[in-house]
Amino acid sequence: MANNKRKLRPRINYRHTLLELSVNRKDPCEVIRELISNSYDAGASIIEIYPLLQYSGFIFFDNGIGISDRQKINGVTPLDAFFSIGLSTKTKGDSIGYKCQGSKLCFASGKFALITRCKDEDESYWRRVIIDNPRDTLDSENENVEVSEDRQPWNTLLNLLHQPDSRTTAILQQLNKDYFDSKFKSGTLILVKYLEVDNFPHYYSTDNDYPYIKSYIRFYTRHGDVRILQPETTGFSSVAAKNFKTCSTSYNDRCHLFLWNCSSKTGNLEEIPIGYPYVIRPEVIPGLEKYVSYSPAQIKQLTNGKFYDRSADTFKFGGFNYCIALAIDGNRRALDYYQDLDRGIYNQYKKSGIEFTSQRGTFICSEGVKICRYNEIFSHGSMQEYAALNDSKAQSHYLLVINGSFNLVTDRNNLSESSLKTLRDPHFIEKIKDFLDRTYNQSKVFQELIERIGNQVSPSKTEVQVKQFNKTKSKIIERDYFYILDIEQLKDKKILVPITGEEHGVGALYTLLSYFVPSESPYAHLWLRPLTFSGQGIDSIAAEYGDNRINKELKGLEYKFLFATDELFNHPLVITDQIICWDIHQSVVPGETVDDGDYVGEINKSEKLQKIGFEIINIESKSGSVHDDKISIICLKKLIDNTFNCQWKKSRYSQKKSGTKSRKR
Repeated sequence: MANNKRKLRPRINYRHTLLELSVNRKDPCEVIRELISNSYDAGASIIEIYPLLQYSGFIFFDNGIGISDRQKINGVTPLDAFFSIGLSTKTKGDSIGYKCQGSKLCFASGKFALITRCKDEDESYWRRVIIDNPRDTLDSENENVEVSEDRQPWNTLLNLLHQPDSRTTAILQQLNKDYFDSKFKSGTLILVKYLEVDNFPHYYSTDNDYPYIKSYIRFYTRHGDVRILQPETTGFSSVAAKNFKTCSTSYNDRCHLFLWNCSSKTGNLEEIPIGYPYVIRPEVIPGLEKYVSYSPAQIKQLTNGKFYDRSADTFKFGGFNYCIALAIDGNRRALDYYQDLDRGIYNQYKKSGIEFTSQRGTFICSEGVKICRYNEIFSHGSMQEYAALNDSKAQSHYLLVINGSFNLVTDRNNLSESSLKTLRDPHFIEKIKDFLDRTYNQSKVFQELIERIGNQVSPSKTEVQVKQFNKTKSKIIERDYFYILDIEQLKDKKILVPITGEEHGVGALYTLLSYFVPSESPYAHLWLRPLTFSGQGIDSIAAEYGDNRINKELKGLEYKFLFATDELFNHPLVITDQIICWDIHQSVVPGETVDDGDYVGEINKSEKLQKIGFEIINIESKSGSVHDDKISIICLKKLIDNTFNCQWKKSRYSQKKSGTKSRKR
């Protein structure tokens, strides 16, 4: 019997695959996005981009570690990997590019040149590769990529850019011998000519008011990293910003990117700010009504909203770290800030070419880069309470980004099946919902936005309100509580522990218990007697303990669930005497500052507030005037525990989750 067995060797058509990979599938500037990501992965501190309008191409430079053809990583050198398909020296989770696909976008061109010099290879020359028509020339069957020494790369550029006009000449004068000797001690320069892009000047020119490429870099590349929160300008908490920075190995906020501005014959490099351009926080100036930002419930038309709020957090899932950030900016406020984004389909509203609506809603991001929309997350059954966020009326008021090490498909503009599986996992969705629940409890703006949009898209306003009421009732059983055993009227009454967003509950509890404080208590002087609520721009005006005739100086009280110093204090310090909060954030330590926008004070450890809280001293205005009084910051939980005989209880739900037991003082 004849033996018909044989073995086959599967083969890949390199040219065919390269043809597929090198197509700019999503955007004419997509190649710039990929090169910027590569530069970040290479540890660059400087990136420079020079559009070559004369040749429909560009020069891209970074001062990273360079592309070595000596040191092997994962069995291949970085230079071999650059021209290969599916071979990479990168690791998933440390960089956005680990399949070695993005760089192939450079090959959809008439000429490609690479000049590189490695940081760790002590050489006096550069290496270069020059390829004509890369997609037709490159072939995995032949060794046709020639790597040569280059001791005068500035002359190489002159030869590549023959017969330059005034626009190109200005760039060549910039990239001269001194430039290579001083700035290009290590790094990579890539030159691309005749890139396959229709209407190249529209996308790459920088001589108009709103250049497309400039906006694209800010909104869609790793230089516009969504994880860089910049709390001092955007209003995110400094704690969240620090957590975003420390939970990712690929985070980098130290790279300076420059774009060549060709608006004049001489040209110049313009630095593009780092980080996603979140709308900056509002500066509320007392007395100027035009700066007042009404909440979603207070305005007649939601589209005119200038309301604002911020929330951000991190979580772990499946062994990876994820970042989630919610930036709420009313439609009008966002429109006023994003001057470069297009307002509509009509020519008079065209600016950079990037639509305003393309930056609103929910997005999935990978290692800081926005990849795609994902508003459908709110279609999941457990997310019905936030289904309003999937409505177009809501999306113009917020940006929600979910960032992680998400796998991408070949075109790198969409999520792989494994990423979609993660996003659809009920436990992952529960993490997102937990974040939204916390934000809902803490943010009046978010609550009102959900309710306002819900009322607009729901056929019954009553139905929405009943649903919200029932939700609140169902959560009561999950609340921790306590008893006060030495107050006869209260000893059998279960008192709920306040939760985030219940500042009024903190005030109500403080007010109630102030009438039962024993006169012999060493903490009696900290129990003022509130007389009003939300009066005169502060939560309460109060009398001192034991002052039944109210003939002494009245005090100003402010209630908070959690006191922290990483955001502006929302009432003037000069009219505040005591801040009553349920808890004090661990970041509040002596020496930290408290800022209300006009006055700044310093956190101090006070003898009279030992074990109870802190005080704010040295209160001065930014113009130099001094406020001599001190402000007490009192942790109500500790004040109650030290004033009365309390029994603290965890709910049965909490005990089941944490295994903790109740305690009695």
